[in-house]
Amino acid sequence: MKKKTLVIHPTDPSTDFLKLIYKDRGFTEIHEDFDANRLTSAIQQHDRILLLGHGYPNGLLNYYETIIDESFVPVLRGKELVGIWCYAKAFFERHQLPGFHTDMFISEIDEAMIMGVEATEKAIDVSNYTFSKLVRKYLFHPQMYERVMQGYKYIRTPVALFNWDRLYFRDESGVLHGNANPPAPNAMAEFIGQGLEEVSKMIRDNPNLFTHFLPKL
Repeated sequence: MKKKTLVIHPTDPSTDFLKLIYKDRGFTEIHEDFDANRLTSAIQQHDRILLLGHGYPNGLLNYYETIIDESFVPVLRGKELVGIWCYAKAFFERHQLPGFHTDMFISEIDEAMIMGVEATEKAIDVSNYTFSKLVRKYLFHPQMYERVMQGYKYIRTPVALFNWDRLYFRDESGVLHGNANPPAPNAMAEFIGQGLEEVSKMIRDNPNLFTHFLPKL
């Protein structure tokens, strides 16, 4: 029986490059209306789940709203997973979820500046396109991680090398493949990574934190 694939990818022009992964493949796609019951039901009805967009160590975001968090872990277990958002690694590792996932992933010029990585718009576009094309080609292939890593490493720009060092795969036996300790390009990048973990804990304990402050911004 053919496996059913679900894509959860909030609408956001800054992550449109990820559409190449699933465009015209007949997958079920959810881009809005992230009601928890709707998402839970959709995940339960599919074998393979793609979680794409922006995020942080606590999960996948739709702007300020966390739409996939630890409450979804029970229904995600047993699924074939791909998680592509910034700091997805922390979420996958905390909950010991298998599958292909990213740590910090530079896809915009502002992110490169913050991380202290030299980049141009062209270099980022090439990185984004090549990465998405490779993920599309090898999506859920038994050697997906190895083949994406092999193809992506030939983009020898600083931004692609930064991202290459932060791609991971946890297999069904629990073994994590990837660089356990990628070098921080500067002190700011290290500080942000540590700070996000603290912010994540605060938000996890105060789930309405963003919605409380948003009207005041």
